[in-house]
Amino acid sequence: MAAPIRVPTANMALLSDDKSQPTSIESVAAILTRCKAALIEDWLVRTKKTPELNLLHLSDGERTRHLPKLVDDLVVRLARPKLPDKDSDAIASPAAIEHGKLRRKQRYSSGMLIHESRILQVTIFGTLHENLSTLDFSLLLPDVMIIADEVDAQLTQTMDAFANAGQQSAKASNLHSM
Repeated sequence: MAAPIRVPTANMALLSDDKSQPTSIESVAAILTRCKAALIEDWLVRTKKTPELNLLHLSDGERTRHLPKLVDDLVVRLARPKLPDKDSDAIASPAAIEHGKLRRKQRYSSGMLIHESRILQVTIFGTLHENLSTLDFSLLLPDVMIIADEVDAQLTQTMDAFANAGQQSAKASNLHSM
């Protein structure tokens, strides 16, 4: 395994304004695990500032219920061997599927789901940026590729469940109207 890449000492002062941060080098998975609650809170703040996501009145819990498990799924994926031998090594995510079904019931649009996913990626990368002083740079690029792939795979699973729930609802409506 390659040695962690160190940030030049001159830059460390700029990166370590927050003294509550750990001083050891951490993997992306460790940072996301440690910062999961703050990441979810940041995501919630960002979604509340997004007009497209505020067309429906949802509680904070209704908005964020899916996120802890999706972040956990991402951390599991990051812990797997780094170089996938196929286009996507994404794992099946029951949380993503349930999220799609729930958002259909909550009357989300497909565009709203895509906005949520985009905000999740931005929030994850923002969390990593805030933790540069502890980040193991030797794993950063492969982990960023895994994050992008996993979040996209989760979105695909969410969208499939969302669409299937809509088709099932339409079939049920047609049966009741006969």
